[in-house]
Amino acid sequence: MRGGTVRQRNGQAGFSMAEMLIVIAFIGIAVGIGIPLVNEQVRIAEVRSSADDLALHLRAARMIAVAKHKTIVFTVSADPTNTFSYEGNNGQVKTITMPTRVKIATGSDGSINFFQNGAVDFSSSIILESQVSNKLERWTATVNTVGLTTLLHERI
Repeated sequence: MRGGTVRQRNGQAGFSMAEMLIVIAFIGIAVGIGIPLVNEQVRIAEVRSSADDLALHLRAARMIAVAKHKTIVFTVSADPTNTFSYEGNNGQVKTITMPTRVKIATGSDGSINFFQNGAVDFSSSIILESQVSNKLERWTATVNTVGLTTLLHERI
């Protein structure tokens, strides 16, 4: 109240229909741009996770060979089987299948023999590939003659 007069509102407070449509349009544009970006990041994370998992299993096979004092054969089957396997700690063969979008490349070595001292007979590489957008994500797990595993990433 100012100067003894009372102001009255001429209508309800809120948003007009035009303002609501503009906000909905902005949300639609943000979702339209965001979904493909998120989908690409999920695919990149999937191939990276598969590469990390492969390296983990290579290291586990080496540790089992040393702990059990026996040779552990790590067998790699490229696409279309797309699996790798080795004798686990309990003596059972562990077979791991890659996700459908991640492929073991045909240039990968077929098997790696981890000896009781942790070494292998020769350096070996296993290559994982996945198509992400218009690029090829490639991870190479290399086992050197001492039996140590390293991962290398390339985007082609």
